[in-house]
Amino acid sequence: MQIKRYSAPDMRRALHQVRQAQGAQAVILSSRRLPDGVEVIAADDYDAALVERLAAAGDGDALPAGTGRELPRAASDELRAPADLDRLAWAVDPAISQLRSELTNLRALLEAELRQSAALRRTPLEAQLAQHLEQLGLAPALIGELLGQLGDTQDMGAAWRELLGQHLVARIPIASDDMLAEGGVVALLGPTGVGKTTTVAKLAARFVREHGARHLGLLTTDNYRVGAHEQLQNYGRLLGVPVQMVDSADDLATALAALANKRLVLVDTAGMSQRDLRLGEALASLRREGLRGYLTLASNAHETMLDETITTFGALPLAGCVLTKLDECPSLGGTLSAVIRHGLPIACVTDGQRVPEDMRPARARDLVSLAAQRVQARTVRSPQVSPAPIVRPQRVAAHA
Repeated sequence: MQIKRYSAPDMRRALHQVRQAQGAQAVILSSRRLPDGVEVIAADDYDAALVERLAAAGDGDALPAGTGRELPRAASDELRAPADLDRLAWAVDPAISQLRSELTNLRALLEAELRQSAALRRTPLEAQLAQHLEQLGLAPALIGELLGQLGDTQDMGAAWRELLGQHLVARIPIASDDMLAEGGVVALLGPTGVGKTTTVAKLAARFVREHGARHLGLLTTDNYRVGAHEQLQNYGRLLGVPVQMVDSADDLATALAALANKRLVLVDTAGMSQRDLRLGEALASLRREGLRGYLTLASNAHETMLDETITTFGALPLAGCVLTKLDECPSLGGTLSAVIRHGLPIACVTDGQRVPEDMRPARARDLVSLAAQRVQARTVRSPQVSPAPIVRPQRVAAHA
């Protein structure tokens, strides 16, 4: 491998020298700014072992010390054509990198202006409807899509009922199967504090009431939170169902094999942050057991947090989700926007601590009606907010 150093007033001229001296197959090893221009070090071929030896030896005439640690990305075999060397100038010249950053910011500004311009082109009716949809907490992209489906009606009340009762209801994904009726192994997943253990207790109480305690098995993998195991144990004693604690993937497999004769096994998993390093290992162990996973989402969480949670836990095939804490959610639009965006079916919802009363199957029309009712409640408390037309449950088109 022949390594040479080139100096030029600018990066483009330096790359031209490299191409003329060593050909289009040359590999750029490093570059740096000089008071009077730039300096580029290139090789006619790439030998990783030789580069590392030169870097270790600190041979200033051949290669700057430490360059070997920066090589894997710069020494790509993809840089074979003259056009590739030209494109490299954009990556290594600081002035051009700054220009790219400015262009990126300009693009973002233009996109924001275009969105605002699109909003200005709306008719007065569409603008008012958009304002009411924003009060629901829906994402801007979803609002635009809903308005695009609006018919020719000019009546505010009729248009509002059409948007909610037809278009928004139709977009909310609802799980087609009953979590409990299908049986098998059902695990509730999700971050800490979203209500998994209480939801497991509600599901267990409902199942026992309909099918009896002898057909139910309860497992918990939550050995991280203090008192988490005891909480589920207390629920189990009230239901007459023993709760088994599992500490590892092997224990989980053994416990599931022992409960193979049960019609339903509910698994309360350990709550971990979507950024937790242990999450990947935990999801891998659950995937091997072939269970049906339902992601537990707190409806009062920020939409960005919901997006991140759904994306992370989506590494495990999910049968659907459970929306909890509807009673603590001032605006349901962010939650609905997140599940619509990810196409994650909603299986059931919870809206309180009572076991099992505060849980019911998910219905799209009920969720839309609840979202509209929350807006009406805020309007009463804040008279300066323009009230949206009232949409009562019976007026919303039935759609599950």
